[in-house]
Amino acid sequence: MKNNENKHIVCRTIQCDNNLLDSKHITPTNKKLYNIKLVECGDYIQIYFYNSKKLKSVKENDEFNLIKKNISNNCENNDNNKIFLNDENNSIDKNIEMRSIIRSKLQCQRIAKTNMKEWKSFITLTFGDNITNVKLANKQFQYYRDKVKRVKKDFKYLCIPEFQKRGAVHYHLLTNIPCNSNLIPKRILKNLYNPINNTWKKLNYYDLKYWNNGFSSAEIITGEVKKIIGYIAKYMTKNIDNRLFNHHRYFYSQNLQKPKESFINIDKKIEKEYLTKKLKNKTIIYENDYLNPLTNEIINFQELI
Repeated sequence: MKNNENKHIVCRTIQCDNNLLDSKHITPTNKKLYNIKLVECGDYIQIYFYNSKKLKSVKENDEFNLIKKNISNNCENNDNNKIFLNDENNSIDKNIEMRSIIRSKLQCQRIAKTNMKEWKSFITLTFGDNITNVKLANKQFQYYRDKVKRVKKDFKYLCIPEFQKRGAVHYHLLTNIPCNSNLIPKRILKNLYNPINNTWKKLNYYDLKYWNNGFSSAEIITGEVKKIIGYIAKYMTKNIDNRLFNHHRYFYSQNLQKPKESFINIDKKIEKEYLTKKLKNKTIIYENDYLNPLTNEIINFQELI
């Protein structure tokens, strides 16, 4: 199959002329045809191989209309989707919301990977008061951020808001602030007791300067990509929570590097050469096929480093 031949280009080395490989040749336009989507996330590259060509003019709102149409059709023909017949509109909304969560999680992970070399600490900020209003909580976070930026001009962060069991908002952040610094000072060693084996353990403990709203903690994470992505997966793979409706599921400082997307037509020589150069000396670390529920198309996904 032609798609199989195309996707295995990642495993081959092809000699290319550097002066031919200019990204301006594949800058996406509203009329762009492509069969490969390339996402550059720093040292990581993600590739989507499609069986058929796509047109880079489909708007996000059109996708939601397709989701509704797809669900409606499935309700009539698929026993597994009979639940939608009882409350179709509500189920459609939940399906769209879940896709939104998955999309946000994926993009958040991409930003984290793109800036992997920046992250020095993983921070948790918790309110002492039971603040459940997201808008009010975000204002308090902004006050903290502004205070930090006065001291650390290049403050970088990726922040994920979440609700505690009691209902209060709290925040998880990846930051470029090192632990045991002026902004994240080390506190007196904590003695933790383990009742299972009757032992005590000394724990290095960090908290944050300028967070005066409650509890704070910090953990050193320099270069630990699995731990970083694991945190994001953990805190963004929650059940649908309407309390975050119309609020950002994550936000970040504007001085972070952004993932770069390219839409490639592998049938064009110059675009194939561009892809080959991008994948040179890269190794596949993950590969999987998945089904696009909107088109019933099998898409091959690869991640390389």
